[in-house]
Amino acid sequence: MTDAPIDLAKTGSEKPIVGRSLWKDALLRLRRNKAAVASACVLILVALAGIFGPMISPHPYDRVYPQYVRAPASLEAYPREEAIIPAFERAMARTRLDIGEIDVEGSVVRVSISSEDPLDPRIVRYIDRSDLFSNARIEDLAADERTGVLAADVHRVRFPFGTDANGRDLLARIFIGIRVSLAIGVLASFMALVLGVTYGATAGYLGGRVDNVMMRIVDILYSLPFIFFVILLVVFFGRSFVLIFIAIGLTEWLDMARIVRGQTLTIKRQEYVEAAQALGVSSWGILRRHVIPNTLGPVIVFVTLLVPKAILLESLLSFLGLGVQEPLTSLGMLISDGASNMRGASWLLIYPAVTLTAILFALNFLGDGLRDALDPKDR
Repeated sequence: MTDAPIDLAKTGSEKPIVGRSLWKDALLRLRRNKAAVASACVLILVALAGIFGPMISPHPYDRVYPQYVRAPASLEAYPREEAIIPAFERAMARTRLDIGEIDVEGSVVRVSISSEDPLDPRIVRYIDRSDLFSNARIEDLAADERTGVLAADVHRVRFPFGTDANGRDLLARIFIGIRVSLAIGVLASFMALVLGVTYGATAGYLGGRVDNVMMRIVDILYSLPFIFFVILLVVFFGRSFVLIFIAIGLTEWLDMARIVRGQTLTIKRQEYVEAAQALGVSSWGILRRHVIPNTLGPVIVFVTLLVPKAILLESLLSFLGLGVQEPLTSLGMLISDGASNMRGASWLLIYPAVTLTAILFALNFLGDGLRDALDPKDR
């Protein structure tokens, strides 16, 4: 006696097997790397600060506060209580009135005034001309118009990271510096990615004499000194944001081209590439469909390491005075300014340096995580 066959379709016990691509497997491996995930979160926060920070900052990055030159970092509002009364006394000295005791209540300062002649309402102009006070007015004016109370609003501002040597808010300038440095790093890396992948894949796939000629051109470009190349560009075209990432991108694609060429030499010998050639697929179709997609693993890892390299090169150029022009700034320019004011205003060096260090560490940890996740030996 034999058992009747069981129809699995009717019982519903058969479940479809869902496959998992290599990219999904790499993503799961990356998620298990806590350092890489934390670095990705840090980079997202820094990028958001660079994008939206200048928009929500209470101070424009190029606004100068002459009365707050190299003001120390503090959560307390400026001007300080002990500085309001002397500044108000200096402003009142121009009115040539008899003044009493100055009283400060919150953001309003008041003083009793008197004169032998009737008070001229235009005296409030002397107070409004000051950068510290605004909305000056005469209150409690007597019937004979010779005595009263002069009141004014104190313009209070906060500088959590202090101000620079020109009196500009350092926090707002760090925000714009993050935007410029990340933009140059990403754009230069994208330019190097496009040039390097296209050039290296073409040289490796065609091979032979074409490969030799193309790679000798790369060797010649390697011999050109980077700083000399940038100086020539600056002399002919002037300093600009676009020039910086073009200069970095035109020099950093050489490493990308060599990496992609080496991967292409291995991939073009695979069976699926030979099958595509036998089916009559064009060389461009094979490069676009088979060769380039299979080189993306090492390329992605290299890009995560190329972005911090581009940021460091931009910082070097800014430190040497070849970077972006004022009032625009970058983290490299802020560090250069901080180094020249390190003894008297250490916060001008500390905050930009910590920001740049955090970005570089996060990019390197993320690159290490991607390298481990995309390594085929660890699958």
